[in-house]
Amino acid sequence: MKKWILGFIAFILLIISIILGIYVYKMNKTKDSNMLDNIQLAQIYNKNNLLNEVVSTSSSEEKISPNCIIVEKQYYKDCDHIIRNEKQVEDNLINYTKEELAQKYRGWAIEEFTSNNVTVYKENEGFCPEHYIIRDHNGVLAIYTIDEDGIETLKEDTEILTMYLPQKDLEKFNQGMEVVGSSKLLDVLEDFE
Repeated sequence: MKKWILGFIAFILLIISIILGIYVYKMNKTKDSNMLDNIQLAQIYNKNNLLNEVVSTSSSEEKISPNCIIVEKQYYKDCDHIIRNEKQVEDNLINYTKEELAQKYRGWAIEEFTSNNVTVYKENEGFCPEHYIIRDHNGVLAIYTIDEDGIETLKEDTEILTMYLPQKDLEKFNQGMEVVGSSKLLDVLEDFE
C-alpha cells in the first residue's frame, strides 16, 4: 500500500509539474509577445514620426491650388484710390510657388500667399480708371473716362434720352457729372432709366 501512495504522490507531482511547466511557458511566451508588440509599436511610432517629419518638411513650400482666389490691389497716387480686383486663379498659375508667382507679378508686392488666397499689391502714378464723367452727347447720356491729365475720352453712349430729363438734372449733365467707381456709375444711370 505504501507503494500505491508513493505512486499516487508521484503522479500528482508529475501533473503539478506539467501544469506548472505549461504555466511558466505561457508566461514567457506572453512576456516575449508583449516585448515583441512593444518593439513593433516603437518601430511603427518611429516610422510615423519619420513620415510626419518628411511631410512637414515637404509641405513648407506652399503652392497655389485650383480653387485659389487672387486679389489684385492697385493704389493710384494722384486720386488716392485703391482698386481691388478679385478673380479665380488662371489654370497656368496652379501649383505656382510664391517665388514663381513673384516672377509672374513683377513690380507687385505679395501681401498674402496661401494655397487658397493670394493678394498682390502695386502702386501706380496717376488716376485710377474708375473716374467717369456723365454728360449729354447727341441727345443721350454718355459715359466718358478721365485720364491723369484730365482729358476726357468717350467710353460709350447710353440709351437714356436727355429730352425726358428734368431741367435741373439736364443742367448737371450739360456741365458733366463726375462719378468715381463703376458701382456708383451704375447707380446714377439706374436712377435715370
